[in-house]
Amino acid sequence: MIRKKIFFVLICLLSASCSTNQGANVKYLAQKTIDDTHPRATLILGSTELVNKVLITNVRVAQVGLLQKAGIDVQNLTDNRYNLEYKIVWRDKQGFPIKVSNVWHRFVLSPRKIKSFQSMGKTEQAYSVQFTVRFPDDLFIDSDKHEVESKQMVPCPPPLPPICPRSMRDRVKIK
Repeated sequence: MIRKKIFFVLICLLSASCSTNQGANVKYLAQKTIDDTHPRATLILGSTELVNKVLITNVRVAQVGLLQKAGIDVQNLTDNRYNLEYKIVWRDKQGFPIKVSNVWHRFVLSPRKIKSFQSMGKTEQAYSVQFTVRFPDDLFIDSDKHEVESKQMVPCPPPLPPICPRSMRDRVKIK
């Protein structure tokens, strides 16, 4: 009888250990591309294409005078060169953001290289840090492309000069 109970408990333990967890960061944690060991840091891969390609690790948080200082490393795990951007948000002990600016900082991550980032908390209430890495927002890239295209010189209809900016040509209605 005791053997049956032990056998049943072992089967339950084995089946429970094989089940998968559900959650937003499970994919990243399972791949180990985010080092989640530091209790005062939240690390985010903002693009799913970066999983298994970029590692966020080596978080350091220390007090410097009355302010907090954080250091974070980002490592390229591939042989590709990436144009990325990052944002650091400091939070108080309750987890609320402190003086958030919506500025993303661009950087280049060369193949197999490690890039280190540092930030100082903006106030004495700064306690933890949130670090996000992603591919640059395509909205700005697309708007720049459209602006360049609109400035290109192209042939125009007869009432206008023979060569004019594309934006001017599009405004003229041909009768």
